[in-house]
This record gives sequence, C-alpha cells and structure tokens, in this order.
Amino acid sequence: MRKIAARIEYSPTTIYRVFRDKAEVMEHLIAEGYRGVHERYEAILAHRPDSPLETLNLIIREYVAFAIAHPNHYRLWFATSELRAGEGGLEMRHGNTSYRVYHTWLARIDECKAAGLLPRRDRLALFQLIWAAVHGLISLRIHHPGFPWPPLDRHVDALLSLLDRGLRGAPPVDTRTGVPASRPRRPRRRIGRNQ
Repeated sequence: MRKIAARIEYSPTTIYRVFRDKAEVMEHLIAEGYRGVHERYEAILAHRPDSPLETLNLIIREYVAFAIAHPNHYRLWFATSELRAGEGGLEMRHGNTSYRVYHTWLARIDECKAAGLLPRRDRLALFQLIWAAVHGLISLRIHHPGFPWPPLDRHVDALLSLLDRGLRGAPPVDTRTGVPASRPRRPRRRIGRNQ
C-alpha cells in the first residue's frame, strides 16, 4: 500500500480510507478494467455492422486496443485469476469475486456459425483458438515492446485474416501483398525398388 501511495502521490492513510487492503485495491482495478472493455463492446453493439463476423472482428480489435492501452489491467486480469468454463459460459474468478467473461465473443461466434461464416464446431473450441491467438499477440507486444512489431492495426488485420482463413480452411493471405498465398507443393516421393 505504501508503494501504491508513493506512486500516486497520496499518503497511505488516504488510501486506507477508501480501501481496506491491497486485495481490495486489486479487486477495484480488475473491476475497472472489465468495465472499460465492456463499455467499448457496448458502443460496438449499439451500432453493429450487418455481418456478425465483422462485429466479432471489431470486438476483438477493441479488446486488443484496450489491452495495449492498459497493459497493467490486462496483466492483472490473468496474473490473479482462475478461468472456468461452465454451462452459462466462461467465468473469471479473482479472489472472492467472479466475472462472466467473453460472453460477447461467444454470442458473436454463435451468430457467425448460424450465418455459415464459421464452421459448425463447438463454440468453446472456436473461442479457444481465437482467444489463444489474440492473447498471444497482446502478451507478446506487452512483454516485448522493443521488438520491431508492425503497426498495431496491420498486425491485428493479419491475425484476423489468418484466423478467418484458417478456421474456414481457406489458403492464408500474404501479409505483404494481401493476396492469397499459394499452398507449397509437397515434393513427390519416388517409389522404386531400391527405396
């Protein structure tokens, strides 16, 4: 608490008037982070595009933008939590508090499947593939800021294109040209007596 107080230039006594302990400060920051990303989702859903896939992509973009803009919130979500899958969706547990998480993603995945834009696979399996890729992009950019990453928009565009094509079985797009890449030919094996 003293370190927090020093960092924000308040006395520890002032912080203790608002929060009982460090755990309560953490719970407040976690809740604030969830509220922030949820507000971004609500703004998208209020003016959603016709395509559920485009809506899902916008939601993913906002998630990435929030995480990159608020890396400490993002780290905190995963450093102090336990993710559980239940019948109602996913739940992230932080201490004594649980949050229903990623329900916006899961609903858009269901819409994409119904429209034939994603394969009719288990929604949780599809979510896991998408989330793992997105989380990887975010985590790597947060933990290795000095690496020569492409601009964030272009990086997310390439990832979404790769996910879209991979989930539907289409050939990947060359990120430099935007043209579908040809599949590499496999060398033919010679079949003969001496082999």
